[in-house]
Amino acid sequence: MTNWRKDWYSIMGPIWIWVIFIIFTPFFVMLIIVNADVLPNVVQVAVQSVCYAMTIVLAPLAGLFDIAPPYVAKKEIDWRNRNSDELFENEVSWEVTPFLPPVLDRIRSTTGKKWKAVDRRTSKVKANQTSPVSTGSN
Repeated sequence: MTNWRKDWYSIMGPIWIWVIFIIFTPFFVMLIIVNADVLPNVVQVAVQSVCYAMTIVLAPLAGLFDIAPPYVAKKEIDWRNRNSDELFENEVSWEVTPFLPPVLDRIRSTTGKKWKAVDRRTSKVKANQTSPVSTGSN
């Protein structure tokens, strides 16, 4: 059984604030534009389509794959590294990797099973390599 406090604490991070923002903001923008009735119907439909597309694309990227704008990703990494003792049982640190470089970044852990396996393989390769020994003859 998992600790419910850890689960609750993990959804209070900056990336989840971004997810909620990106879900609700387009709907508020559409309500304001439709109620203002200052744009032609064709433009209103275009704005609504863009808002729906933003919601459909950006919210799952952030929620499922930890992909967000660079300023949100930086805040999330700072928050996760600062609270890693509370959130995770093992030692974990986080880093930003570019996803769509000027617009979106992805948050990834720098330690874990995958990275430990790579380290083990590289250490075995280094141990098997022999360095040439100089004989000192001239």
